Amino acid sequence: MLEQLSVQNFAIIEQVDIDLSHGMTVFSGETGAGKSLIVDALGFLLGAKADNSIIREGAADCTVSGLFSIRDNPEVQRWLEERGISDESESSILIRRTLKQNGRSLAWIQNRQVSRAELVEFTQFLVDIHGQHEHQRLIDPATHIEMLDAYASLDQDLKAYQKIYQEWRDSVKTYQSLLEEKAKRAQEMDYLEFVIKDIASAKPRAGEDIELAAEEKILSQHEKLFAAISEASSSMAAGDSTDALHLLKRARADLETARAIDARLGPFADRLAAAYYELEDISESIAEYRSGLRFDPARLEAIQNRLAELQRLKRKYGPELADVLQRFDRARSTLDTLAHADENALELEKRTKALKEKVLSAAAEISEKRMAAAATLSSSMEAIVRRLGMPDARCIVRVARIVDDRGSYRPGPFGFDEVEFYIAPNPGEPDRPLSRIASGGELSRFALALKAVLAAHDVVDTLVFDEIDTGIGGQVGVAVGEYLKQLSEYRQVLCVTHLATIAARADQQCKVMKYISEGRTSTEIRYLSRDEREAEIARMLSGSAESDVSRSHAAELLSKAQIQQ
Repeated sequence: MLEQLSVQNFAIIEQVDIDLSHGMTVFSGETGAGKSLIVDALGFLLGAKADNSIIREGAADCTVSGLFSIRDNPEVQRWLEERGISDESESSILIRRTLKQNGRSLAWIQNRQVSRAELVEFTQFLVDIHGQHEHQRLIDPATHIEMLDAYASLDQDLKAYQKIYQEWRDSVKTYQSLLEEKAKRAQEMDYLEFVIKDIASAKPRAGEDIELAAEEKILSQHEKLFAAISEASSSMAAGDSTDALHLLKRARADLETARAIDARLGPFADRLAAAYYELEDISESIAEYRSGLRFDPARLEAIQNRLAELQRLKRKYGPELADVLQRFDRARSTLDTLAHADENALELEKRTKALKEKVLSAAAEISEKRMAAAATLSSSMEAIVRRLGMPDARCIVRVARIVDDRGSYRPGPFGFDEVEFYIAPNPGEPDRPLSRIASGGELSRFALALKAVLAAHDVVDTLVFDEIDTGIGGQVGVAVGEYLKQLSEYRQVLCVTHLATIAARADQQCKVMKYISEGRTSTEIRYLSRDEREAEIARMLSGSAESDVSRSHAAELLSKAQIQQ
């Protein structure tokens, strides 16, 4: 459940903070006051795409944050625990998202920064928004199968099916590739044999070029290296009184003398002694290194020739030696596949047929579950729609199996079903696809019915309706308000509305108001008291909050709603 929402510098909203509770909360206000901006801001928080046009003019960024109760949402807690963001002891979660003028968006769950994709994945368990654009999704038959599958809880079935389906499609693709490329096989095999021979004859070894390059560097600069080492060795231990060891030894003796006089010089004397022994060890090691230096022109020539050969391979098959070795392995594997192509094609044909049988079997099981779910979804939606002012309406969820030209089932990524919602709003009318419903009011009621049914099968605690009252009024508006109120008994319902009959059913009512201060337009939101609600509902009824008739009617609506609660 959404407990708090904070919006800063979002469109014309400078700063809005809202505390929310269980039940049904409505947002009302004059047209253009910014009611839908609250829904837009919440959508932004949940991960909707956005650009810097939503940032308030003059602001560097916009920020939306929300505090959600997750006490009774096991899916949310499981998601968080899997990523180490919180544990079972936490009952609330804070989500924050910021958009900067440069277009960069940042999001956090608790104190963990997350990607937009992770944010969308997580918040699908928290809030479901039904905005005006959802009508477009409803009239698109391509989305109907997704809605039916959500109702039927087919997520795990579809994952298992899609895994088998993808294996089958990959197998079909490989099999077809073997058949179509048979004519090119001999030519490709000749080339692969050349590649294998070319690389194998050089016998490259992983990391060999790096090792040889290091050795070549030493040999090619032997004279310079030997001179530098000799000079360093002489500076440390030339055998006379001017080298570093003699000078350090003398300084050590002098400091020991001083130490006998002043004990505070002891640590310095010890450090100088350690330095002397360290330098002595370095001098001996360098002398040993110098004695081992040998210039071998034959070895240098061999290394340079080898590096040239490796460089040739890298130009052809690289760019790196590791790529050359991988190319060698791939060439051998591909050559082996091509050499046994006919045998592989036969085996692959058998495997492809076996996989298709599995796909068809899994698709049939899913189809049966869809048909069973379609029947219950149809009756459930029909019952709700009839309570929303369409007493004779019929709702049908049609599931049809797709067949090819030969009459065989044709499986796709979601099985072999086509799903489409049909409705007959009035007696004597035939069932028609939802996409052909002309009335916005009928579509709004169907959308509410579908959302209500799906909500009963979902973990989402918060349902948001942005102007679900489009195209309806009168007694239908009363029915919609009553149903939203019933829905709020087991879900938090937030609703942007223009209808007084819906607003009167709410547990809380917020008024969204636009004002101008210092030449800037801003939006504010505040909860209304009982008297303020009467005035606001009167305005929604007649356009005037001062009309005695409207005030009386508003008071009657509120009193009736309170009695029914």
